[in-house]
Amino acid sequence: MFSFVEKNKTAVQVVLGLVSLGLVVGVGLTGYSAMEDGESYLAKVGQTPITPRELAQAIGNQPIANEMKPMVLEQLVKKQLLLEQAALLHLKVSDDQVRDAIAAIPDFQENGKFSPQRYQDLLAAQQMTPLAFQQRVRDDLSSRHLLAGFANGIQSTAMTEYMAKLLGEKREVAMVQISPAAFMSQVVVSDAEVKKYYDTHSEEFKSPEMARLEYIVFSQQELAKSVLVTSAEVQKYFEAHKAQLTGEERKASHILITLAKDAKPEVKKVAQAKADAILKELKANPARFAELAKKESQDPGSAANGGDLGFFAHGAMVKSFDDAAFKLKKGEISTVVTSDFGLHIIRLDDVRSKTLAEVQPEVEHKLKLEKVQQSFQNQAEKFNELVYQQADSLKPAAEAFKLAVQQSAWVTRAAATDELLNNAKLREAVFSDDVLKKKHNSEAIEVAPGTLVSVRVIEAKPAQVQKLEAVNAGILAKLKQEKALKLALAEGTKKLAELKKGGADTLTWSAGQEMLRMGQSAVPEAQLKEIFSVSADKLPAYVGAEVKGQGFALFKVLKSTAAPALDDELRRRMSENLGQMYGQVEVASYLQALKSQIKVDYKHKPSSFE
Repeated sequence: MFSFVEKNKTAVQVVLGLVSLGLVVGVGLTGYSAMEDGESYLAKVGQTPITPRELAQAIGNQPIANEMKPMVLEQLVKKQLLLEQAALLHLKVSDDQVRDAIAAIPDFQENGKFSPQRYQDLLAAQQMTPLAFQQRVRDDLSSRHLLAGFANGIQSTAMTEYMAKLLGEKREVAMVQISPAAFMSQVVVSDAEVKKYYDTHSEEFKSPEMARLEYIVFSQQELAKSVLVTSAEVQKYFEAHKAQLTGEERKASHILITLAKDAKPEVKKVAQAKADAILKELKANPARFAELAKKESQDPGSAANGGDLGFFAHGAMVKSFDDAAFKLKKGEISTVVTSDFGLHIIRLDDVRSKTLAEVQPEVEHKLKLEKVQQSFQNQAEKFNELVYQQADSLKPAAEAFKLAVQQSAWVTRAAATDELLNNAKLREAVFSDDVLKKKHNSEAIEVAPGTLVSVRVIEAKPAQVQKLEAVNAGILAKLKQEKALKLALAEGTKKLAELKKGGADTLTWSAGQEMLRMGQSAVPEAQLKEIFSVSADKLPAYVGAEVKGQGFALFKVLKSTAAPALDDELRRRMSENLGQMYGQVEVASYLQALKSQIKVDYKHKPSSFE
């Protein structure tokens, strides 16, 4: 319990869900950024910008659909709103809270205990410094503390019972779908109707402006293939950073006599006397250490194991304990050591550290990464200069950097089939006057962290309206579908009216199935509301509605089953769930209120993204 993991094992529940607090960020965080506009941002919260690079880091530098990016951006905005408000309220997170939160993250643990070496290794693998990671933890805790009051709401018994009745009620429902396909044989579309539609909807048949490209790719990934790290470089780095790399750990056992810092003198005297007596016994017979630890130690975490604390790194224990343990020789027993927890007698059981051979892959990777990043940043500027100075061809740059000139499929202003070229800034460059009309190379554009692309147009097609002959079949099919859909809707509306008036039910219904008010994804919400709005005393009952683009759906409500009575456990869970639901609503309202207090400036509309 004297490592900073064990100091408070039951604390930091607030960090559950941190997903290792940013360890999803992938390689490439420190990639080339000289080409990025220093003023580029997606949104500003107060005076804090949220940049494209931060969005990329938030998703681990993984490709996602453009329509998903506004959702990620909005989450980053909400996070920054909470941080801004926490700062305004002077809400502080202590170093102890940050330390305990990190210690509780399972990814940093081995055998249920915090491992400093694992912590260092994981951060190093993600190119993240401990200070940067600690700030992420601090920010997350600050936000969570701010929202702690919204976690749950207390719900009345009457509300819980009422919601249970609503959500637990079941209705047995049969269905008939009146589909446009059943009316296709009745539909006739004339040539004149096709021509009229073509003339009045010419924009639908305009093929977009397109270009076919040749391009070259200059990337860190390719550069890494030619970068070598020598054994001499590894040895030199190892010698300079031996303490950090070898990660010396010590295995110790201890006997604790607990003593509060503010204990009265007479209490301290008794505790000291007991510790001195145990130490005297150990000096006479060191082999009794485990026996005495089990009998006398007041540390519940280690006493049963003979005082064994396992291996720990320098700095993992409280300072006085740590200093004493790292001065001992293997097998040696300390004098009585005082800490905030009481009086300790420590025995050093073992010492271990990593060899050069064990850390060599890590060192090679680090040195190679540093070389690649430095080389890439140095050469990226030369690459950009060359494609600019030799603007009439990509070959000089390709030859200078040993790159292959590749060719693309057709690219439009909106999209490219090649994911590497499907970059908004690159597509904008393709259709600029300098590249499209003058046939110059584009500038080197960073399409992903550590990846630059320069393109050149080899063929272009202007936007043009397709001829009627090319689109005639498509228009004919569309108009037929529309007419058949109108007939299906008219028939469905007519049948529903007849059934509601008590007309003969001659339809072939599907087998009845039970439905709840929530969780019926196959039935649209509006139709579910109708199904549950009819009186349970007047069944069977009929409801129906248009199913967009698919026809008309008729529902026959056959039976209603009341919700089962709540037992104590279900009532408790229902109340908790309602509290959480209302808590989420309150959080959303709180964030919206913060937006009215703290200016949020979106460079792009949140609903659209390129």
